[in-house]
Amino acid sequence: MFKREKKTLVYQSKNQQDYEKAQELLREAGIDMKAWATQETPVGGCGCKIDVRKVAGGKDVPKEIFHIEVAQKDGEQAAATLKDRVLPVRNYGFG
Repeated sequence: MFKREKKTLVYQSKNQQDYEKAQELLREAGIDMKAWATQETPVGGCGCKIDVRKVAGGKDVPKEIFHIEVAQKDGEQAAATLKDRVLPVRNYGFG
């Protein structure tokens, strides 16, 4: 039977340039990764689709959150590769 390997999240950011830099660093280190982007859900009541941040402040807030995860066995190496070379990882409510 096919075994599923555990993964660990090593990167999360709203900065696309930094996300691309992190991917490049991990590729150069030879670390396999899964990278993807998600859309942040607007905060609102009763299931409304209005982005309150845009209405209240008039600013367009970045909604894309970029993620990178690696195999759990490569987690320490990936963290060491990214340390002090990309922006600090922030928690956006995932993983």
